[in-house]
Amino acid sequence: MNRRSCLAVLTAVTALAACAPKAETAAPPAPVASATVTGTATYRERIALPADAELVVQLVDVSLADAPATVIAEQRIAPVRVPADFALTYDPAQIDQRHSYAVSAKVERAGTLLFVTDTRHPVLTQGGGRAVDIVMKQVKSH
Repeated sequence: MNRRSCLAVLTAVTALAACAPKAETAAPPAPVASATVTGTATYRERIALPADAELVVQLVDVSLADAPATVIAEQRIAPVRVPADFALTYDPAQIDQRHSYAVSAKVERAGTLLFVTDTRHPVLTQGGGRAVDIVMKQVKSH
């Protein structure tokens, strides 16, 4: 193929490429909406926590009395100092306005429970807000 033929073929290919439909670029995925429940967790006893203690705070669906609570969001804080601020980020699409939600907190060390909430801290629905202050109780060891 001579130079003139190559140039003609190249021109034809370029012209055809210009006429071809453009490939659609995929739209970026829509960002997932999120919301946050915030608060603090503390305890009244005047004792320091072990250096390897961990605070676990959960947003849970507590609607069903005869079933375990469903965890919607969880935050683990280690090392922990009290009062500890927390922020539980969740997907609002998971929240059913007919259900009841609460925040619970506990402090553990190597699988041993040291402090825990002993009252319900309602949030989000049925008059509950998006902020809660939790006072945990010390777990008595036997």
